[in-house]
Amino acid sequence: MQLNNTDKILVLTSSSTGNNVFCTPAIALLRKHLPNALIDVVALSKLSAEVFIENPSIHEVFVINKAHKLDALAKNYTKIIALNKNALKKLSGIKVAFIQPPAIHGKLHHADQLLNFVADLIGKQVEGADRQYLIATQASSTAFLDKHLVGLNQTVIQIHLGCGTTLLHGWKFFYSKRADDDKLWPIDAYIQLGLALHQAIPNLSIVVTGTKNESFLAKKFKKAVPNTIDLVGKTTVSDLKALIARINLFIAHDCGVIHIAAASDAPIIGLFGPTNHVLTGPYPERPQHTVIKKAAMSEISVAEVVEAAVQSIQKFPRIANR
Repeated sequence: MQLNNTDKILVLTSSSTGNNVFCTPAIALLRKHLPNALIDVVALSKLSAEVFIENPSIHEVFVINKAHKLDALAKNYTKIIALNKNALKKLSGIKVAFIQPPAIHGKLHHADQLLNFVADLIGKQVEGADRQYLIATQASSTAFLDKHLVGLNQTVIQIHLGCGTTLLHGWKFFYSKRADDDKLWPIDAYIQLGLALHQAIPNLSIVVTGTKNESFLAKKFKKAVPNTIDLVGKTTVSDLKALIARINLFIAHDCGVIHIAAASDAPIIGLFGPTNHVLTGPYPERPQHTVIKKAAMSEISVAEVVEAAVQSIQKFPRIANR
């Protein structure tokens, strides 16, 4: 089924910030080649919908998490594209006919697989410039960061402490399951990292981010690590995008915010255990992206992250406007 320039297209995404970031190149490709089509987006949660706010490729964003509500909305469109299979599971029982991509495999980045799927739908080729995330920065984010970042030290590193599961379950998950999670680095390791970075990098400030449910992580980190700016629970997706434009380096495990960071030209250090960095690593691959990959998160040492951080800051200096 091929799309055309007169279609009214509804794109179904997910409840995950990271998965919705993966959708942005595919949506931009739709707009590029179907400039007159109506393109609206459905996200399954308010937080994940923030990825699409003020996206120039999108006419309107809806937050829907009930099958009957999606069915009612879908009547206004000629084509429904479901870019996320997990969304279909959460909306089980939907009656509307939809187009969906093949099963995601682990040999190509998730964003590229969605991009190629849409390219086939519209009969176009993917070009190099199409391989990039698109996240808008709102004016309110500039004012927010002016308040928090003015006067910071010469070098600023952002560490994102959170993850989707902690967002949902908070401290209960952290204390019962975090050590066993495939994606997460222990908070004690992040604290050791913060202290070691201060030893290795003069005039350093560290900004920590996460969601409101992860404020207990920030309190523990800030108590142990000097010159910490705590923005946990205070940022929107737009704020995070604006913040990353002002830092010297971003460090995190596999999480949604690492993909927001990849929408900028910021140097990134991504910490990956058994999860597939080919599928969900920083995208597209850039020289300033460093992936530390081990069989288990516990095998990543503080020393190698510090070494990578120092090398990244030296090799990719940024003059940030703070």
